[in-house]
Amino acid sequence: MAGTRRSTRQTASTAPQYNEDDSSATEEKTVSKRNAKKTTRRKRARNDDDDDDEEQAAENSLPPHKKAATSKVKNSRAKAPNTTTSGQSESSTPKPKVTPAPSSYPSSSSNRDANGNQEVYWLLKAEPLPRYENGVNVAFSISDLRACTKPEPWGGVRNPQARNNMQAMRKGDLGFFYHSNAKPSGVVGILRVVEEAKVDETAFDPKDPYYDKKSDPEKPKWFCVGVEFVKEFDEVVDLHKIKEYAKDGGPLKDMQLVTNSRLSVCKVRKEEWDFILGLAEGKKHDDGVDAQKAEDKEVEEVDGDGEKAGVKDK
Repeated sequence: MAGTRRSTRQTASTAPQYNEDDSSATEEKTVSKRNAKKTTRRKRARNDDDDDDEEQAAENSLPPHKKAATSKVKNSRAKAPNTTTSGQSESSTPKPKVTPAPSSYPSSSSNRDANGNQEVYWLLKAEPLPRYENGVNVAFSISDLRACTKPEPWGGVRNPQARNNMQAMRKGDLGFFYHSNAKPSGVVGILRVVEEAKVDETAFDPKDPYYDKKSDPEKPKWFCVGVEFVKEFDEVVDLHKIKEYAKDGGPLKDMQLVTNSRLSVCKVRKEEWDFILGLAEGKKHDDGVDAQKAEDKEVEEVDGDGEKAGVKDK
């Protein structure tokens, strides 16, 4: 399309030449230019008289009316700062600071802050109920992960954004295990990344349910991480509850699970991670109030020791 547009402009008709005498050569040149613009804008010019065209061009060449000058005065007055009763201008009145939304990207490639804490967390989806792809049951639950005796490759991901999220994962990163297409669907526990992104060999296997015939082993397109079981929650933090906290500017309103529901590997901000952990541990009512604040404080005062965020190694 760009080439067509340029061709049309280059072959546009040139300005018409008039045989009428004119007392001013400059005015004739101005009229010709304006008539040329009209020819460029329309495929076919209207059959107006030459006199009408010259009249219109003359009117366009006249200096602007006084109304334009008035508007400039109004604009200059509008720019003048208004003063308040205290004599201070409105421009000097301090404006409330807007707090930017927390970033969903780590500040470094290690995904660790200056204190060594994980910056971005993850959420990985799997289907616990039987479903068949190419004759193979692809169901995988958190109980299946618990039973694994070696790192489980999180293969079969065929979405570029989900793949990029896995490539950003670092060894030791924690993520939520999410049961998808379940009753109910939701966050059921925690897993840990123990192997960073490597080539997903299942993409080259014709017998694999997620075989990609377009994948080239010489130029691999799909990758996967190795994960292990960490913890299973007593209760599912179901999707319905998560969406309730995403309404009306709630604490989970920007969560990638909600904003991009079809993504199988999602980012989780630190604030979202802590909030969902609170829901999983029963520390928050449906109104988001910390229900066990007083009780937790008493426990801390008694033994002064406890597990951070309720996460245990297997």
